[in-house]
Amino acid sequence: MAGIDFPINERQLQFHLEVAECEVRVLAQADGYTLQVGHSDLAHTLFTQRGNPRVFKNLTTVAAFLKERGVKIFSVILEQIAAAPASGIEAEFEKRFVEAMSGAEPPRQRPSRRSMDSFSLDNDWEDDDDLV
Repeated sequence: MAGIDFPINERQLQFHLEVAECEVRVLAQADGYTLQVGHSDLAHTLFTQRGNPRVFKNLTTVAAFLKERGVKIFSVILEQIAAAPASGIEAEFEKRFVEAMSGAEPPRQRPSRRSMDSFSLDNDWEDDDDLV
């Protein structure tokens, strides 16, 4: 289930549980367990209405929650590989961006429409007889 992680709410959860070949995982956190449904190389983590991951206090609560929704099999991940801190990732990205842009040419400017000469029929003929 490597890939992008998307937040879902409880209403969307049933849809993701019904997808063929979905994988349900319970991930241990410092303060409890979070729920993740994976399919199509995407991970969908259950969030609360306030926008935070839904944290279950114990495995019994998660199991009962999933049983109510028809889930019979799920994985429990007790330890996760620590990811690089976001600040380290951002610093590396900025470093690579600056290196890539150091020799780049500035973007070309389009000609301004204001610099073009305007054309008016009113100013070009002093006499209306010239129009005939």
